[in-house]
Amino acid sequence: MLVGALLFSHPAAAEDKKIAYAVVELDVRQPEEFTKEFLPLVGKVYAEAGAVFLAKPTAPVAIDDVAPKRVAILRFDSLEKAKATFSSQAYRDARKIGEKYASFKIFVVEAPAN
Repeated sequence: MLVGALLFSHPAAAEDKKIAYAVVELDVRQPEEFTKEFLPLVGKVYAEAGAVFLAKPTAPVAIDDVAPKRVAILRFDSLEKAKATFSSQAYRDARKIGEKYASFKIFVVEAPAN
């Protein structure tokens, strides 16, 4: 039966599933306040969205040009989920607090789920 399953499976179905990665560039001016006031709020937003940190905010190593101060990478189930999370009221409320202590640049890319 395994041979039959392999013959009749549709490889394109697995390839169609896409996930999204959010890359967050940060320049934290007040680390103590940022950690205390912003991170718990945004962490809750990300958890409720099902986002997973692949890299928590750390200093990257520059290969070309100049690296940002800190970078975080999050995985979302889909591009739509990532966009909905970053445009949600809960995220915008947290972001207002975060912007008192840091500047942000965020972009999202899609990738195959496999």
